[in-house]
Amino acid sequence: MKDLIISHSADVDGVSPIILYKLTKRKFDYKLSEIYELDNIIEEVIKQDENYENVYIIDLTVSEKSYEALEKSKYKGKIKVFDHHQTHLFAVKKRYVTINIEECGTTLFYKYLCKNYEIKTKALDEYTNHVKDLDLWHWEEKENLIAKRLGDLFTIYGKERYINSMVKKLRKQEHFDFSTFEKKILAIEEEKIEKYIDRKDKELFEIKWKDYTFGAVFSEKYRSELGNTLSLRHPEYDFIVMINFGGGVSFRTNKDVDVSLVATSIGGGGHKKASGAPVYKEVKEMVLKQIFEGCEIHEDK
Repeated sequence: MKDLIISHSADVDGVSPIILYKLTKRKFDYKLSEIYELDNIIEEVIKQDENYENVYIIDLTVSEKSYEALEKSKYKGKIKVFDHHQTHLFAVKKRYVTINIEECGTTLFYKYLCKNYEIKTKALDEYTNHVKDLDLWHWEEKENLIAKRLGDLFTIYGKERYINSMVKKLRKQEHFDFSTFEKKILAIEEEKIEKYIDRKDKELFEIKWKDYTFGAVFSEKYRSELGNTLSLRHPEYDFIVMINFGGGVSFRTNKDVDVSLVATSIGGGGHKKASGAPVYKEVKEMVLKQIFEGCEIHEDK
């Protein structure tokens, strides 16, 4: 029988559990999900004919509704959850749930795998710590540029190529490092990121909403670098919001503001300093109707 991994689709911490599990040589399927898609994905998994031996949910906050459905399903006793989001702490007392906000999804899953499979290597120790530094934004204070560049490489490669590249690398390397080719393209990418941030800084809107004053910008990439740099450049704002109609709303702050509460209020969630929320279909349709007054909208099948 196969296993199933459901993990976060948005970043390195989400895809790295797939990389780790490929190194165990276990047969498995995986689904990469945004948080707002998770309830539907879990419902589909429960209904489908496939019967997985184990189901791992990583780097995602499972709703109380989905926990209830899973515990009544054929997967009762077969589920393990590994997460680090503050909004998920309500589930910490469940025996099959591991939540630690000081870790990331990848490091929590790696510790579990090291106890159950002969997977531990120096290269994997280094890689998973880089992922943690990237995801928790420790790389800046530690000056861990390798961690930062993992995020850049993920942007360049995309999910599937990144996964396949890292699996090949981590099977061979004694110590984690980038190839000569990767170092060259990462240098080019850093120049592009700097120019992109400068351009988006000029497009920033000031928004006053509820008790907050924040900066908002439409952006389709580099959300961590953009959000954190704009937070530093604009101390007058409580937080920075980046809106990507294809990918959702991202929040970043370096202030004593819990953006996970802001994200939760509009259907999202996440960490105190970095969170996200969906852009719902109705909002996208409303924008189209504002631009193309009187239009009819039909989904392209």
